[in-house]
Amino acid sequence: MANKSEIDRSLFVKFKSFIKPSKVYNIPNYRIRAYAMGFISSIFLILILIRYAWITFIPTSLRNKLVETGTKQFETVLTLAKPRATITDRNGKILAVSVSRPSIFLLTKKMPTEVELIEKVANQINIPYDKLYNYSRDKRNFIWLKRQMSLTEFNKMGSLKKWQDFIGVVDEPKRFYPEKELAAQLIGFVGTEGNGLEGIEKIYNSRLNIKPTKIEVMRDARGRLVMITPNNASKPESSSKVLKLSIDISIQEFAQNALREGVIKAKAKGGSAIVMDVKTGELLAIASHPTYDLNSPPENDPQARRFRAIMDAIELGSVVKPMWIAKALDLGVINAESKIYAENGKMALPGGYIHDTHPHGWLTPEEILKVSSNIGAYKVVQKMGRENFYDALIKIGFGRQPGTGLPGEWGGRIKKTEYWREMNFANMAFGQGFAISPLQLAHALSIIVGGGKDHGVNLLAVDEVKQLNQETPPLEYIKPETSKMISQMMQSVVEENGGTGAPARIPGLLVAGKTGTAQIWSNKDRAYSGRTAVFEGIIPANDPKLAIVVVIDEASIRPAYGGPLAGPVFADIGKKTVHYLNAQGIFNVKPYENAYLKKYKAKSSSQSFHKTTQVSALQLSENPKKER
Repeated sequence: MANKSEIDRSLFVKFKSFIKPSKVYNIPNYRIRAYAMGFISSIFLILILIRYAWITFIPTSLRNKLVETGTKQFETVLTLAKPRATITDRNGKILAVSVSRPSIFLLTKKMPTEVELIEKVANQINIPYDKLYNYSRDKRNFIWLKRQMSLTEFNKMGSLKKWQDFIGVVDEPKRFYPEKELAAQLIGFVGTEGNGLEGIEKIYNSRLNIKPTKIEVMRDARGRLVMITPNNASKPESSSKVLKLSIDISIQEFAQNALREGVIKAKAKGGSAIVMDVKTGELLAIASHPTYDLNSPPENDPQARRFRAIMDAIELGSVVKPMWIAKALDLGVINAESKIYAENGKMALPGGYIHDTHPHGWLTPEEILKVSSNIGAYKVVQKMGRENFYDALIKIGFGRQPGTGLPGEWGGRIKKTEYWREMNFANMAFGQGFAISPLQLAHALSIIVGGGKDHGVNLLAVDEVKQLNQETPPLEYIKPETSKMISQMMQSVVEENGGTGAPARIPGLLVAGKTGTAQIWSNKDRAYSGRTAVFEGIIPANDPKLAIVVVIDEASIRPAYGGPLAGPVFADIGKKTVHYLNAQGIFNVKPYENAYLKKYKAKSSSQSFHKTTQVSALQLSENPKKER
């Protein structure tokens, strides 16, 4: 029997022969070799996993040291907004654009504890000491200190490198509005997070916004804060599309300047002015006064931020009369030669009386508009009937939103016919008993003078509307021939003597329009007390292209009639707009010799003739010999 050493030697020889490469081909059983190598590999893997679990989960001094080292390199992840798409007017003039501005942030866990050092930092970055000190106790690791600062403010701080262990700087996009207060309520503004809060910025927020960028804040070998991902948050996307609005910033400026002057002269609380293209439904200008600078929107001035043109619900008075006369003509219940008896200015109804400002007898539909007869308008809608009148109210847009999508857009509120008493019915015929916004009025005017079709209200340029597939077949309110007829009838309001819209005349242009004095209901007095002056007009009257509405809210001077208060504002806007568009070659409005200009010309010629005759006679009497 072999002893133990011989056995051990024999096993060693066998193992050596087993693993010796030169003899491997002499070993017929490969499975044993594979099991052995697998077993050895498994032992090593188990040891590595045990070590990993020990470092990761067991609170040892080595683990704490490794975590601290890792924290020094990786600090946080920032989510930075990308620049929003640019907004322009119809001609490409920039209205809103994103620019790069510096923002500074704080890493609270790296803040120093020394009071003197914190005071120095607070003084340099112009933040109260108490506020900065309290940040050191905040559970958050990351806090914005100041965002989207102006370059002037940032440069005043000086170098922040000495505080780079806990303060970092990154570029962020800030919205900038080059035109400041022009179209402020329409364009709206964004918050610090880059989302639209009002106006176009809000309703097209998803289109204007671009997916934010995430960047990692790391520490390099020298301990400085660096961005592991390139800081491209302030760079615009090459693929971002420009949002082109329908407004023309020059026409917008005409409207805002004229409106501001009109509000001041009338000592009013505010006002609205709207310019529409009747062929396309595009808004060329929409002004609201008072207004504000979009670059510094007021937080505590709701009147300045109020978009009166779409939010104000006003009983706009006689300016609605053309809508009902147009519909009555289209239905055939009256014609251009029909005679309506106006009861000499006073008509009794169940519940009271309705009046005209002056007594009138028999009036044609055109004369009803010219002298703004309430009794005549009521008798016209009587002929239409309540159901047809209610249908006209809805189809002209007085019972629904114009569809801009702007926040606070007024949609109207009209009672069903079964709730109308006769006095309600009569009041509605001349613009009382239901409230509409200035934009709803401009929309309705564009329908009746623009061929009778409803093209909607377009905030975007027409090519933009087609691009977004928002174009729908227009609905017909009245026939095209009726539209021409009502445009001609409205000329007498402005161009003829005795018309209430004479102050809206524009020398050299044929203008049609309608005046209105909206009465404001006072819940305190339980009666109509305040006054709002309104004028609606079209240019040119013989081929309507522009519909313009002017509203002067709560005028203090008396009488607060639409003609003398709102008419001159219309004339100012219309004159400048037509000259501007003609100069641009957009459309050509031919000069028109107004009736009153003809009379003035004839009168001037007559006076000149008499003056010349008198001078000649005087010369003859003074020097008769020479004349012979």
